[in-house]
Amino acid sequence: MSAVRLYIIIVFGQIVFAATPLFLKIALRDFDPLTLGITRFVISVIILNIFLFIQGRKLIPDKKHWLWIAVLGFLAIPCNQGLLFYGLQFTTPGHAALMYGLTPLLVYLIVIPLLKEKFRLVKMFGILLAFSGVVLVLSDRQITIEPEFVKGDLIIFLGVIGWALYTVFGKGLVKKLGSILAITYTMTFGTILFIPIGAYDTLTFDYAQVDLLSWIALLYTAVVTSGIAYPVWFWALKYLEASRLSVFIFLQPLLATALSYIFLSEQLTRNFVVGGIIVLAGVFIAERNNRIKLIPDHSRP
Repeated sequence: MSAVRLYIIIVFGQIVFAATPLFLKIALRDFDPLTLGITRFVISVIILNIFLFIQGRKLIPDKKHWLWIAVLGFLAIPCNQGLLFYGLQFTTPGHAALMYGLTPLLVYLIVIPLLKEKFRLVKMFGILLAFSGVVLVLSDRQITIEPEFVKGDLIIFLGVIGWALYTVFGKGLVKKLGSILAITYTMTFGTILFIPIGAYDTLTFDYAQVDLLSWIALLYTAVVTSGIAYPVWFWALKYLEASRLSVFIFLQPLLATALSYIFLSEQLTRNFVVGGIIVLAGVFIAERNNRIKLIPDHSRP
């Protein structure tokens, strides 16, 4: 695996992630948040398990992996996604994007004491620089300092911590099982935990009033985001430390804004251009000293 190819695949995954809010925005015109979340992940889990069945791979993991699958499944779906959906009721999508921009910093702060990764001042500077660029990019998109948004921001921040922990500790499971098995098992268990939270809303929802465009948007999040972007994220963990991979999350607000410009005719502002340059500079600085030092992995992909 060459560094260039690896980075191209990672950036492709970030483009898929970046487009997801646009499709969620469309789907939420007809779906309520809990119904959308549960329907999305149920469809994703069904597709992933069918894929494993066709490949002739195990649908039930070995008992020795159950504990980590349970922990990671909880972190990925009920903790990360559940708190995101709940927190969005009290804050704005722009604030949510800003909270997720903290993921690389959280991952780095987690791996230093827990995984004994060496602290590098240059890397920390790159992370903080890229985050400042994210703030500037998002400053035109509902970023305000208002007490009414604090509750939602804190709820989503807890979900972001869950995603950071999922990224850090998911690497061990990927090395043992490979990316497809790891993502399928954790998403399946996480979805089972998530279903009771919104089961009533989902079962009583009037699906007949959902138009075709909203169904297409839902299928994008279920098939493309969950079926491609998540496995790509786990696959990349085979080759990079969690702290290195997480830095690419900074590209999401930049890519999301660019996609909004292309498909929704939103205006590009000076803050976007300057902030985008700062984001790219920060990512480059954080990655520049170890761009091709990939971690080998010999597990089945």
